Amino acid sequence: MSAAMRMSKNISSASSRRAATPVPAPRPPVAMRTMAQPVAPVAMAAAPRHAAATAAALPSARRSPVVAAAAAEAATTQGATATQYYAVVANMNFFFNDVQNESIAEQLRERVRFFKEINREIDFWLVPEPKWLDSKYPDLAKKVARPCVALVSTDKVWITFMKTRLDRVLRIELGAMEASEALAVGGEIPEKFEKPAKWTAPYSPYSAGWWNVFLPK
Repeated sequence: MSAAMRMSKNISSASSRRAATPVPAPRPPVAMRTMAQPVAPVAMAAAPRHAAATAAALPSARRSPVVAAAAAEAATTQGATATQYYAVVANMNFFFNDVQNESIAEQLRERVRFFKEINREIDFWLVPEPKWLDSKYPDLAKKVARPCVALVSTDKVWITFMKTRLDRVLRIELGAMEASEALAVGGEIPEKFEKPAKWTAPYSPYSAGWWNVFLPK
């Protein structure tokens, strides 16, 4: 075989091998690879909880602004989830025995009936001598004759209406607190009140004790 033929055969074999060998795809630039990789959010999500825990463990003087802000936000969020209570406070004799309020019993009963119709949980109670009155609002406590009673509810709009309806009562926003504190009873309602000198309603007063069904259980 001539030298020219051998050279042609070698070139042809080399070309065939190169064609059969797969060529790897070019790798993207480093910047593109970095942007395409997902960033794990674990550390970022845990930061507020970690900051709040750190703030609780450190004295206030050593807290950084970021840690202190996280702690304040956590406290605000926790307070926002607590139940808000509102109340009107009145002298018992005025609330239960005054001719002006002779329809209170029927109003509360109708509200209970309405709640049952719409399958809504009762959110109002009568609290005799509420313990929070003297402990949290001593100045307001001096403005109401004793014994007194509070109409407590979680419905701010309704309590505002009852303040307008009853007129001579104290309206107090109790804020966020536990039900056990908002409904803490500090006294009892008398079994009966002295009859008013003049009863102007076209029917007899409600029997004493009608209020018992509205007391905290």
